[in-house]
Amino acid sequence: MKENKKTAAIVSLYGNSNFGNKLQNYAVQEILKKEGLNTVNIVNVPCLNNKKVNNIEVLKLYIKGWLRYILKGDKIKDCVDPKDPKERKKNFLEFNKKIANSKHFFSFSRLQEFDKYDYYFVGSDQIWNPIYGGLSDLDLLTFTQKKKIAISASFGIEEIPLDYKGRVKQYISKFDAISVREEAAKNIIERITNRQDVEILIDPTMMLQKEEWDQIVKKPKEMLPDKYIVCYFLGTETKEYISAIHKIATEKDCEIIDLSNLESEFYCCGPSEFVYLIKTAEFICTDSFHASVFSILYNRPFLVFDRNGKHTGMGSRINTLLKTFHLEKLHYTGNFQDVKFEYDFSITNQSLKKEREKAYRFIHHALDE
Repeated sequence: MKENKKTAAIVSLYGNSNFGNKLQNYAVQEILKKEGLNTVNIVNVPCLNNKKVNNIEVLKLYIKGWLRYILKGDKIKDCVDPKDPKERKKNFLEFNKKIANSKHFFSFSRLQEFDKYDYYFVGSDQIWNPIYGGLSDLDLLTFTQKKKIAISASFGIEEIPLDYKGRVKQYISKFDAISVREEAAKNIIERITNRQDVEILIDPTMMLQKEEWDQIVKKPKEMLPDKYIVCYFLGTETKEYISAIHKIATEKDCEIIDLSNLESEFYCCGPSEFVYLIKTAEFICTDSFHASVFSILYNRPFLVFDRNGKHTGMGSRINTLLKTFHLEKLHYTGNFQDVKFEYDFSITNQSLKKEREKAYRFIHHALDE
């Protein structure tokens, strides 16, 4: 008689129109499937236009997050945008089909209903970021005594607000295995919980080979230039940044595809198209963690700019990424003469191989322990 597969529940961010959220969620799913597990994705951001969502607790979660954005004066590019073009929504919904078996929760008081799986994986991305409503009972797995594993989880900020530290100490200390994505997250957990077994791992998107990502890439419907650089910014593109980008385009004899510009025809791209454009670009300019990640995976020359105007304290994850792969020189210093138009990724690829092996060792150990 064939033994039934065990099931792993994945708790992650679920931004409806955010490339990184979707791609890391897909990656975690594929990684666990390779470990012989069935997967269930517990969606911790229910869609507000779903008629089932009428629970006051869920509404409070949304209101809290939105108020933080409004009070901070931030732009909201990575939240659900009702003005997103239909084609963009269509592309994201198409990609959602690759993230199988998703279960929505509608009430924190009913979380016990999800205590029926064999393993629980939290991550990756900024799952524990208080700004996004993180550190909820779902994000901290307060409802289960089953094996709890954090996979490349992130707070997304350098320091946790005082009123959240108690929850971090009480619940994250109970995880069976903890891995995070950057130095700042490791420091936060070690300082608050006194645990000394926290590991820093690469983002799950990097745990998959580029050949695995090739299986989901999709060429955009829009007419592509012969040669182009890709720009993707979550923060503000300053005049200085725009000037540097145009100089790079001139140097590379390329046109510019700006995925952040709502007026651009390429704004309609979904995650599959996003990966395709990174893969085929001559150069990438970005302040985005995942745009940097896929530039590394496909060995495309890129330049990382500091994020302006929105969550400027989130630099730790990109700094850790560049440091891990010996790519500090690809951080824009403000001096155009320092820009590297070509880059030898041989050392980076060697480091990536070692980091992948480290990540899978962590997962194997966490499952077997």
